Amino acid sequence: MGTTATNWSSIKAEAYFFIDGSFDSKAADNVINIATPASDGKKRKILIVDDEQVIADTLVEILNDSGFQATAFYDGATALEHIRELCPDTLISDVVMPGMNGIEVAKAVKKFCPATRIFLFSGQATTVDLVERAKKEGHPFELLAKPLHPEDLLKKLGQE
Repeated sequence: MGTTATNWSSIKAEAYFFIDGSFDSKAADNVINIATPASDGKKRKILIVDDEQVIADTLVEILNDSGFQATAFYDGATALEHIRELCPDTLISDVVMPGMNGIEVAKAVKKFCPATRIFLFSGQATTVDLVERAKKEGHPFELLAKPLHPEDLLKKLGQE
């Protein structure tokens, strides 16, 4: 569970390579200042679920450095084992993962933590159909496309 501590400056290139597909050092230096934590001083809890560990860990590092309390899990089943104790403000999950997919994870999270805001992300076009099916079933999850640019994610989180 979780990640090991990493110096932010050491992962800037990694974050932009793996999440955005390019590297922009000026944007990487500014990305920390885009989103703000909750106004009551509490850190908003964010749960990241992605089977690609480097993406999950990089997102956690960016979010923690931006004032959030982010935790990563690398599969849906493990994330759900901890959901009652974590009950995050926001879930960010990959859709296509081995075992339990992100939509199944999101539905289960909503069952235990109904106020959790859900973002699903994927680099595969076929996931649009899965998300649309979930919407028809009463689950209006937001879909974010990979590659996911950290600035765009932080802006979305700032809209809460």
